[in-house]
Amino acid sequence: MSLAVTSGWVVNTLNSSFPGRHRSRFAVAGIHVDVWGDDPESVDLGPQLQPFLSDSDRDEDIELQVEWSRTIVPDRGREVFHSGCLWSAHEFGDGFRFDFTTGHLGRRPYKRLLVDRDFRHARVLLNRECLTAEDAGRALEYPLDELLITHHLSLGRGVELHGCGMVRNDGESFLFVGHSGAGKSTTARLWTEHVPVEVLSDDRIIIRPVESSAGRLFHMHGTPWHGEAAFASPGRAPLRRIFLLEHGTENRLERLSRSAAVGELLARSFTPFYQPRFVDPVLALLEEIVATLPCYRFQFVPDQSAVERILEFHD
Repeated sequence: MSLAVTSGWVVNTLNSSFPGRHRSRFAVAGIHVDVWGDDPESVDLGPQLQPFLSDSDRDEDIELQVEWSRTIVPDRGREVFHSGCLWSAHEFGDGFRFDFTTGHLGRRPYKRLLVDRDFRHARVLLNRECLTAEDAGRALEYPLDELLITHHLSLGRGVELHGCGMVRNDGESFLFVGHSGAGKSTTARLWTEHVPVEVLSDDRIIIRPVESSAGRLFHMHGTPWHGEAAFASPGRAPLRRIFLLEHGTENRLERLSRSAAVGELLARSFTPFYQPRFVDPVLALLEEIVATLPCYRFQFVPDQSAVERILEFHD
């Protein structure tokens, strides 16, 4: 397929004749991704995404093609963000290009993600100069999978947070949001030691709105991108409240104002801050969330008493 760029997009970006002989599908937070390739290895989800394998027959939210390229040459598209490590984001027609580079594979990108403006159609190019056929399974390798989902979400479809989310056997849910080092994995371990819970994630939780007869509600979803405790579940649960997690000298709860809660949650979100078109919808969603759900700062000590403090708490 041609990589020629028009003023609008890539020629034949998703020509219906491409979707190859092999397909796999995964879903994160209700976002269904169809992956197409010419060989089984190209559509391999890998161990991280395997628990999120989906056999749903509903329409896909994102369609992704995996292809091999003889080489990948950095072009002159304007760089809009550099992660400081593996990936950089560039303008590409009216969409985006993400290049993935690492020193031990050379100076050229070892793979490239091309996406349209709405993050619904995507192509992954694998560089034959850097990778072999045995590396085909690296097409969806982190962080590409998370980048695709996070950008798709940020267009008004949800928000990903640094968070530890758990569901008790009776369906009651608990979400603890915190920066790296705030105690999310510690909290997950404490709860699993003392309470029968399913941990949806000990590091990254997605919140999405749900329309119901009772009005617009919010659910939290597990993700594949876990923390030190390695909890990652495709489960979900209705959200009743949010705790902002911090280390402390005692177990202390403090109700946050709506404005404070929005700022604290935004600072702990995986939002593509480099463009307002991603930030503005996330900010609007967070404002709706804190208007619906109470948010508390929870300073805790890392022992069983922290679990007991939350279990006995009532708004």
